[in-house]
Amino acid sequence: MNLHDPLHQISFIQQSLSQNRKPLGFFIGAGCPLSVRVEREVAGTLQNEPLIQDVAGLTSTIHNRLKGKPDSLSVWDKIVAIVDEDGGDEKNIELLLSTIRLLCSVAGKGIVRGLQSGELQELDKQICAVISEVVDVPLPGDDTPYHNLAIWARAIHREQPIHVFTTNYDLLLEQALEESDAPYFDGFIGARRAFFDLGAVEDESILPPRWTRLWKIHGSLNWRLDKTGAVIRSDAMRDGNSYLIYPSHLKYNQSRKMPYLAMLDRLKAFLLKPSAALFICGYSFADEHINDVICRSLATNSTAQVFAFMYGKLSDDKYKAGRECAERTPNLSMLGFDEAIIGRNAGTWRANDGDPPVLPPNIFISDGTTTSVRLGDFAALGNLLRGLSGAQAEAPKAQAIADAP
Repeated sequence: MNLHDPLHQISFIQQSLSQNRKPLGFFIGAGCPLSVRVEREVAGTLQNEPLIQDVAGLTSTIHNRLKGKPDSLSVWDKIVAIVDEDGGDEKNIELLLSTIRLLCSVAGKGIVRGLQSGELQELDKQICAVISEVVDVPLPGDDTPYHNLAIWARAIHREQPIHVFTTNYDLLLEQALEESDAPYFDGFIGARRAFFDLGAVEDESILPPRWTRLWKIHGSLNWRLDKTGAVIRSDAMRDGNSYLIYPSHLKYNQSRKMPYLAMLDRLKAFLLKPSAALFICGYSFADEHINDVICRSLATNSTAQVFAFMYGKLSDDKYKAGRECAERTPNLSMLGFDEAIIGRNAGTWRANDGDPPVLPPNIFISDGTTTSVRLGDFAALGNLLRGLSGAQAEAPKAQAIADAP
């Protein structure tokens, strides 16, 4: 197997992040909130828990809320059984919700797989309500990795705006940007009933470059579809509104479809910019539609680069799709704790002899025998950004324990 020099790679990443003229972007996945830890009472004792659960944990919470009794199956139980029968992962809420919406679109006014359209629509609402409840939590302080990202984004005068893409529904990025006085544009215009403006999204280049662009690919817990069919941003759940969160590519009407496609188009447009650099964290490449946009765009634009920071070992089964992308895409680098795929070449980390440069905490760890690059931990990546923004890096209060699709 090849050997990769971790310090050379980290230095190259630092130089890329220090640019103010080239297009820079971040892709924040579901694993990132795991790096923020809070104390919660569990079974009568305080335990250190992730701020927001991963997909498996979220699915378990929904299951406990919506499951029926042993002698009386709920609609949720029936959906779980259908996914399991079809050979799918019944512990993945994204797949379950996709199945619900697919069956609903097929059912019409009839029955499909023993379920009526009304039952499926009601279950969809119940699931979205639980998701919104679980992810509707604030950051516990102002020194989180999210704040480090926000402060880095506004730290210098930029000729090109920072683009932040996320598949998460939470409002952690919004909170960090606002608390850090970092202006941003998320596609909505207005205050009382902010509406989604597709024209402004497609022509966002006329906005000031110091405004960070925030693109929420899978929707947000404060997005609503009102009774007129308009997509709005509001904290209030008024009569006739429905949640506009979708952890899948499937949209069963044009109103839901429009924001999703617009956000994916922003990702594609960004990657097609000359010398664009996108940094991915907390995303395990489990969404084929996003993977397709990334890989096809990189194939079209050889000057663009993507750095995917993975939590833990790169050989983990959940990274199989990502490894396949990196092995056929030369400008997609994938960095795990133990090894990396750079320029389509897989190799382990091996530092050159000599004293390593001073780096922020928990980014580069070596005991002389094994070497680990931990940028896949959002807390460590936040430390790197904190150092680049001119603030003194401090050890994070807690570390992520896992990545999530």
